[in-house]
Amino acid sequence: MISRIKNNRRKFLRRTVQIVVILILFSPALGYTFFRGTLISSTVFGIPLTDPVAAIDYMLAAKSIYIPLLAGFGIVLLFYFVVGGRAFCGWVCPIWLLSEYSAKLHSRFRIFSYKPNQNLRYYLLGIFFLLALVTSKPVFEIVSPIGIISQNISMGFEINHDVFGSSQALESGVPYGNIKENILTGEVESFRILINSSLWIIALLFLIDVFISKNFWCKYVCPVGGFYSLLGKRSPVKIKIDHDKCIQCDDCFNVCLVHEVLNDPVYGESDWVNDGSCTNCLDCIDVCPEKALNIGFKINRSDK
Repeated sequence: MISRIKNNRRKFLRRTVQIVVILILFSPALGYTFFRGTLISSTVFGIPLTDPVAAIDYMLAAKSIYIPLLAGFGIVLLFYFVVGGRAFCGWVCPIWLLSEYSAKLHSRFRIFSYKPNQNLRYYLLGIFFLLALVTSKPVFEIVSPIGIISQNISMGFEINHDVFGSSQALESGVPYGNIKENILTGEVESFRILINSSLWIIALLFLIDVFISKNFWCKYVCPVGGFYSLLGKRSPVKIKIDHDKCIQCDDCFNVCLVHEVLNDPVYGESDWVNDGSCTNCLDCIDVCPEKALNIGFKINRSDK
């Protein structure tokens, strides 16, 4: 077990971060107040954080610039610019975690292997922004699987009135009774999961991933992933390859869900994974037998 973790330490770290994110989303149910909200919009220790796509979507719908929204927008934008845009996908987003497991099922149960144009996500990003402007409603945020699943994790429960003695609306923001105590003592009947009717979208995407198109939403469709791909192209944190060490064994291709980003570095002349679709998941670094891949800082834009 220890050797397995050592050989896959970056993946182990990423899995830990993914689990911690889910626990943070669920933390209000345990009575903790340092975090409020979802992956769309939240506060952490009072610091506002807003998904950039959501912020643009809401401001286009309102046809106005909201300064407090820009603050949360700027913090998140700067962070993902530094660490690599689609690091959000590979390290934070629960939908990507589902996609990783559905990809394994796809290899066994696929009926089709449909591969849409990867530019589709950029077109959809523009279409949703246009819809927000025309309809005066944040259309994408209404149907966003990221918002749906994070909302169900953070607020998808209901207090049992008989146990707690009074009702507390989830929207009120007040502490959720003694849920933490009851969970820790095993009295799970004291709360129940709320099944959001929009969860059918998540289920549908999972089935498409398994039977029709591997990594359909995350790789080809997600406007948020498209936005972060554009940001990732300019990010200084990238995967670097040592051509002298690379033996073109293709092990890195086998573990990468967006393996097309490796074509140019492995079989071309580029020293960096310059494609913004890279999630900086670092799985390729773990699996490389020759240690030809590593994380680096590309400061000089003239570097190939």
